[in-house]
Amino acid sequence: MLSNIRGQKLFGATATLWVLFALTIFLDLASALPQQLFGNGLSRRTGNAPGIGVELEMGKIVIEGKQKLTAEKREKIKGAEMIPTGFAGGPKTNWELTAEVGPLQVMPEAVVDGLKNKVGDHKMKGIGDEIFKFFESWAPCAGKDCKVTIKGFDNLGPWSVKWPKNVPVDLSKFPFGPQVTTAMPLGAVQEILSDTKSKTHNPLASMGALYGSKIKILTKNDFKSFSKIKANDITDEFLGYFSLLTSYCILADFGDPKEGPKRLLPIMPRTDFVAQYTQFIEPKLKNQLSDKKISLYDIVEKVSGAGPKLAKQTFKWKPGTVTKINDNWIGKAEDLKTGTLEVEKFLNYVQGYDKATKKTLTQMDLVKLMDKTMRHGQIGSFGSKMETVLGTSKPAPIFEFRELTPVLGTALGDTMGSYEDKVIEYHKRFAKRSIDVREDADILQEEQMGLS
Repeated sequence: MLSNIRGQKLFGATATLWVLFALTIFLDLASALPQQLFGNGLSRRTGNAPGIGVELEMGKIVIEGKQKLTAEKREKIKGAEMIPTGFAGGPKTNWELTAEVGPLQVMPEAVVDGLKNKVGDHKMKGIGDEIFKFFESWAPCAGKDCKVTIKGFDNLGPWSVKWPKNVPVDLSKFPFGPQVTTAMPLGAVQEILSDTKSKTHNPLASMGALYGSKIKILTKNDFKSFSKIKANDITDEFLGYFSLLTSYCILADFGDPKEGPKRLLPIMPRTDFVAQYTQFIEPKLKNQLSDKKISLYDIVEKVSGAGPKLAKQTFKWKPGTVTKINDNWIGKAEDLKTGTLEVEKFLNYVQGYDKATKKTLTQMDLVKLMDKTMRHGQIGSFGSKMETVLGTSKPAPIFEFRELTPVLGTALGDTMGSYEDKVIEYHKRFAKRSIDVREDADILQEEQMGLS
């Protein structure tokens, strides 16, 4: 009798565990699968559904005011709305014409708003065609008294538009310089970095990155020295973050102070390094870092292959404060004075610990803060903001994909459509892969339990 009761209890407990296990798997699958339709045909979309924005620079068109502008005045104009004089233009679906600034000039830039334009809405091709037609219709004013107003800067006008000298302008051969900003799974970032390094065709990879050959593509094998990092934690996501972080660190010393670190890699994080670290990496390093004998810097130094010299190499900016910030860190005044930031210091603040002094630090992205103070603040400028992997609730950091192949006029619509198609492909693939990784991890755990 007693054995029957025990058997019933054991069966009941086992059944309960199986129900919980099945429910967990179902919820995991539900969060990772593509968007489902409710009965009324509306798609399930989270509030942070991924957007896709594009900037199209028109560097061959120069906008000149009545006086030569200082660098400070040019920076203030950046992003202001630009309105052609005497030209009504055409429809603007989720985009605006704005002022962009170069080292010596102001130029027009068409900006697709990634807050309005969502991945999966399939509007990108139509927007590209729309932008081309806008400039094609505007081009006849080349060679005439062509002017624009720049909203908020009438006092520096009138603004004249200097088109290329070959009039009439052939817009079919006119180069647009694209940059794409969107949320991206870190596993996809790893692949885009790899394609950039190998110059493999990819709409989101730069084929002419200045330091492309020096990009560090990490593998599981690179982390074998760190025995407390679980093998099943070294996922595509893990490798994507470390490949990006390590590449920035080993390239720091190559930086041009006038450009800042944004030019080091053609993939620029808009979500800062600390937010990505705490969300995706920190829990996986908990065991490895718990005894305080190994630091995040130690891991990056080892996997980079750069050796101890990496610690004192520096990110560089042109000294001078553009924006004052209230954030404080050890040695801030000297860092701002010299316009430099040591790699080890940067990584210590990402981790929130200084192994040498055995002191806890407030976690902060010093590259972001230095860039905000000394330039117009682009690296990590979105702070902790993330969106989601398409059709799931899984967070995805936001990146800007830069130095992409220039697009010639009539190809603009198709090319912009290809950007969105590639983003969708990556979101679908890496949402599925996160399930495969969990399944592989479960199998590995079962095998390890069987051996013990």
